[in-house]
Amino acid sequence: MEKRPEGSGAWPRIILFMSAHFAHHVLTALLVPLMPFIRDDFGLNYAQSGMVVSALTLSYGLANLPAGWLADRTGPRVLLLVGISGVALAGVLIGLSSGIPLLIGALLLMGLMAGGYHPSAAPLIGANVSAGNQGRALGFHVVGGSTSHFLAPLIGVGIASVIGWRGTFLSLSFPVFLFGLLLFWRLGRPKAGDGGGRDGAGAAVSPERTVRIVAFMLLAGLYGAFVSSIVSFVPLFMVDRFGVSEKTAAAFLS
Repeated sequence: MEKRPEGSGAWPRIILFMSAHFAHHVLTALLVPLMPFIRDDFGLNYAQSGMVVSALTLSYGLANLPAGWLADRTGPRVLLLVGISGVALAGVLIGLSSGIPLLIGALLLMGLMAGGYHPSAAPLIGANVSAGNQGRALGFHVVGGSTSHFLAPLIGVGIASVIGWRGTFLSLSFPVFLFGLLLFWRLGRPKAGDGGGRDGAGAAVSPERTVRIVAFMLLAGLYGAFVSSIVSFVPLFMVDRFGVSEKTAAAFLS
């Protein structure tokens, strides 16, 4: 992953990482819009529905810390593969789950696999995009993930209306898995000093910087918990309170 000079074809690499972020979130973004289908299939109440959603979100959030530590020591390329293809394998298990324990177990696995993506994506962008284009690359990388959250409910409800919510996870897991393998091959092995391995892993962090990092983590965590706790129940609320169809409630999140 040799650093390119300024302006030497940054867009193909920017689009590559946009696509990676899109692929990473396609499956993780399906659960909430498809919850009315899943709730009806398993006969869940609101508390049980919350447990199902929390199995993914909590494991996803908690997995980021050990994943970041692991990316610093083993290199982020493998973690990126786990964050895409590993999520796809968990998506297959979700589609094959025949009961709540299996569904929750598959969602916990998906969260653990997904936790490897973000801590590995940023250093890989830094290693593959020139310094003058890194801000642009990081911005468009976020757009890739946001686009996935916009399209996943529409794609998911379209597939679910034909082959059910299980078929949605199964059918989308296959291309996501292949994309993860393609991305792993495309990035190639890191070269010495490219920021993708152990270099700097043991660098000291000042107390002031540690305080800022912890404050930012708390702010991001509280914000995410507040928003997710509301959004996760929007499709169920629309179905039960306003009498809309599961399809309409799922598409509304877009």
